[in-house]
Amino acid sequence: MSQQGCARSDRFWLWDGETEYEGHLLSSDETRLMVRVRRIRRWTLATGTPGRPVPTDFLERQRLLTRRVCFGQSPGILMGALLELRVGTLQPSREGSFDYVLSGTYATVGDEHLEMLSELSSDAAHHYLQSRRSGHAASC
Repeated sequence: MSQQGCARSDRFWLWDGETEYEGHLLSSDETRLMVRVRRIRRWTLATGTPGRPVPTDFLERQRLLTRRVCFGQSPGILMGALLELRVGTLQPSREGSFDYVLSGTYATVGDEHLEMLSELSSDAAHHYLQSRRSGHAASC
């Protein structure tokens, strides 16, 4: 089950369909969590910066994240199971090495969906989660 009052050292990974984030799980309970995250900035000299530009304006980033269903994962929640995460609030982080502190609700992605999701492209997997937004998260 999820861990209450988890250690600050629990890693957290988040993907919103366009941008990948990494960070630390600050707290969690049965359905809610709070994390501190930063965008993962991966690039090579050969390929340059991948993907589309991420809005740097805080209000635009907040609007995008709170309207999306995201994938998340942490060893501190449900033993690292893949999560469907709905961001509820987003604030700038006071800690300089992180971009945001976010909180939201989560539900595990059911085993019956994992194989299908693993066969989809990143965009198709994200669209699949987005299409489930109108349904109940626990049904995943």
